[in-house]
Formats: sequence, C-alpha cells, structure tokens
Amino acid sequence: MSTLAPRLVAPRTTAKRCRAVRRRSSVARASGVVPQYGDAVFDAATRDAFASGEAFVADAEQARVIWDDGWDFLDVRCDAEIEFFGALPNPPPGTVGGACEVIVVSGPEKVRRVPLVTSTGYRFDSSVGRKVFMNQEVNVNFVADVEKFFPDKKEARIVVVCSDGRQRAVRALELLEEAGYEQLVLLRGGFTLYNRGWDGKLKRRIPHGEFCSNYYANGDVQQFSRGDRAGNQNDAIEFGPWQDENDWKTALEAA
Repeated sequence: MSTLAPRLVAPRTTAKRCRAVRRRSSVARASGVVPQYGDAVFDAATRDAFASGEAFVADAEQARVIWDDGWDFLDVRCDAEIEFFGALPNPPPGTVGGACEVIVVSGPEKVRRVPLVTSTGYRFDSSVGRKVFMNQEVNVNFVADVEKFFPDKKEARIVVVCSDGRQRAVRALELLEEAGYEQLVLLRGGFTLYNRGWDGKLKRRIPHGEFCSNYYANGDVQQFSRGDRAGNQNDAIEFGPWQDENDWKTALEAA
C-alpha cells in the first residue's frame, strides 16, 4: 500500500489531465457544442472523452454526465465536514431526471466516503477567530479503505471529490494512481462548486433571487404539477469564495 509521503504538487499525469480538458473545452466552444448537461451533443462528447481516458478533470456539468454514465463518486472529506457543509448529492433509488426522458440518476452505491484527513469536529478557534477542523490526522489506511469499496482497480471508475478539488483531491488521486487504479477523475471545484450547480436531489439550481429548480430545463427532475420553477429554501447556499479556507496542507505535510 502506498505511504502518505508529503507531495502536494500535482503529478505529471494530473497536469496532463488539466491540459486535456482545457483543450477539449476550446474545441467544444469552437464547434458550437453547448457546454451543459442535458444537451445531447455535449453529453455524448463528455461520455466519450472520459471513457477513453482523454479527459481527467470534470467540472460540475461534466460530472453530472458521467454520474449518469455509471461513474462512482469518492468523497474524501472528513465526517465533521460533511455533517456541517452537507453530503454529496445521492438521490434515493428510483429518482429520475433528464429532458423528456427517463434517466435513473440514483443509487446508494454511487457515493462512497473515505476521509483522507480526519477531524474530531468543526469548532471555533479563538487564535484564528473562526471555526476550524480540530485535531486533523491523515488517514494512513486511506488506500486500504478505498480498496474495500473498489477491489477491481482496472474496472473501477472513480470521481474523487474534496471541498474544492485542490489539496486533498489531488493527493488522493496520487495515492490511488500509485496503488494501481486506472480510471480516475478529479472533480474541479470539488463539493463547493458541484453543490452550487445541483441540489440534494440532483436538480439544477438557478440563481433567481433565491435558489430555484427549473423543472422544464435539461437535467432537472420533471415535476410539472409544481410549475416551471420552485424554490429550494432547504437547500439554499450562499455564493461565497469557492476555495476552501481551511488548512489541510499542514496535516498532509506532517504525514
């Protein structure tokens, strides 16, 4: 099993992945492809890019496409973080979505949780004047824990998610790549940006004074009896800075 030696710079393969996605995005814009989940051309191009290994970093729209295509999501945030900020959307079995078609978007097996850095809680620290995650420790059994969920390293298709797609997600990808996993994707912007695009039932959020779902838009669950828009007061979040201000680097470097 790989050790947790400190290495916070993205490996060569991760840098290659970022370049590939940027290059493909430019081609998509030039060809008139709508870069949004629910567009047939965009969905097909996205599925092909990630299935072939050409693309390795998914934004919120691309991640929504490959969710439907059977990729599993690995949430590497700690339990206290998930409890405070929210869980990655994972609708109950039977939820459907799409544009005038039925697409099963759910399944309890789609999201797995294996923290890379653990914490005993999210509490106020007077020394820094804000809440912090206390007593951070790197999970030395991270790879072994992932292997319990995904024993087939060749066939497993995993989207790695942290708070913002930076330090922890990159380190988790390094470890999993070193352990032999072949199909890995980084969620750009992590949970923060994904949660801005999709609510807890994977319906699209729309900034419209308050967060709303548009039930006639591509990618939204069809519930015509509620009209063309419905508020999501229980899911509302604020558009603050998307980069995680919490310090995870210290724990990772200390491992």
